[in-house]
Amino acid sequence: MLFIKLALRNLARHRNRTFVTSTIIALAIFLFILMDSLIGGMTDMSYATLIDYEFGHLQIVNRSYWHEKEKLPLKNLLPWETVNHPAVRNISGLKGVSPELEFLGRLNNGINELPVVGKGIIPNDFYKVYPLADQFVEGAEFALGEHKAVLGKRLAELLKLDIGDYITILVKDKNETFNTIDAEVAGLVHTINPNVNSNYVYLPLDVVQQALAVDESISRLIIRLDEKDLAHKASRDLQGEFSQNNDQIGVYPWHEIEAVSVADAKNAGIRVMLGVILLIAAIAIINNVILAALERMPEIGMMKAMGLEEKEIVYVFVTEATGIGVLGGFSGVILGALGVGVFRRVGVDFTTMMDLDMAQWGIPVLGKIYGSWSPITLVQGFIFAASASFLASILPAYWAARKDPIQAIYRR
Repeated sequence: MLFIKLALRNLARHRNRTFVTSTIIALAIFLFILMDSLIGGMTDMSYATLIDYEFGHLQIVNRSYWHEKEKLPLKNLLPWETVNHPAVRNISGLKGVSPELEFLGRLNNGINELPVVGKGIIPNDFYKVYPLADQFVEGAEFALGEHKAVLGKRLAELLKLDIGDYITILVKDKNETFNTIDAEVAGLVHTINPNVNSNYVYLPLDVVQQALAVDESISRLIIRLDEKDLAHKASRDLQGEFSQNNDQIGVYPWHEIEAVSVADAKNAGIRVMLGVILLIAAIAIINNVILAALERMPEIGMMKAMGLEEKEIVYVFVTEATGIGVLGGFSGVILGALGVGVFRRVGVDFTTMMDLDMAQWGIPVLGKIYGSWSPITLVQGFIFAASASFLASILPAYWAARKDPIQAIYRR
């Protein structure tokens, strides 16, 4: 207890050095917590955006098609019977089922053209799975059998299209024969997903099936559940049902999405940040202990002359350094919690601030990114600050404690 009081007294006596060192540690912990919140928010919003506008909670796809899905082939499609399969309709927590037929095409306005991804859908089913019905900025949805299209506002701006204009989509059908789909622009949508805004064209499923010569086949069946946490169990149950009759049908939950690599980047980024924090804290503490030892050489000599052992002197120095780490860690956690609170409420719009397209970095989100709350990160930050301070002070403390008493008193 005596050594703890002595260490705390030294912290108060050298308050300027204590303040500077603890501030450095607090800043490091603050940045760590804020960056963790940002990366976590990006990850959460990325998955939410893909679930809400591209993937759903579950997908039923031919296994061979799944391995080539980026190419959007017109082979290895699902038969229409899959849509009404009893196992699909009896999923626990089912909200909606939407068949889709996807294809690659070139959208032409009569003058210019752009590559697009076409999606043949049944509107009533589609809007039960994706919240696109609430994202119309102009026009309205279409019905089956109508030669009409819905596309993103950004895509329409690029081709200078308005409601009522006619478009032509050049496609290759199942037999590798060129064909065209002519449609009237019925509606424009704008979402937080840049792919929907710039790359997708939605058309009636029956019109697309006829143009692509695929009969009533579909690319995939999208399923929406009450909660995303139900997807894992539902996928296992469905896979078991389909495997009994057709082992070519695969059921894939949302967490098998390959479009986002942010989750892995988050773990790597956190490891780098922790390393930086440890380095900053260690350098600050080592510097603090060495300066303290140099300034207090006579004091160290007197303590040794009075009979204190090396380990007791080391205990004083280590306790003092750990106190700085605890003070800096606590301050950093408080600042970090306040910063995350503001971050969660206000958010950050990188597109506006830095003219940065987040989709180029594998983050399919437009607009503001909001932070995520992680109490574990706060605890980790505090533990790392205290631990780094403790470990970084041991060697300098031993260096100071091993000085000869006479030489220490006379600063030799």
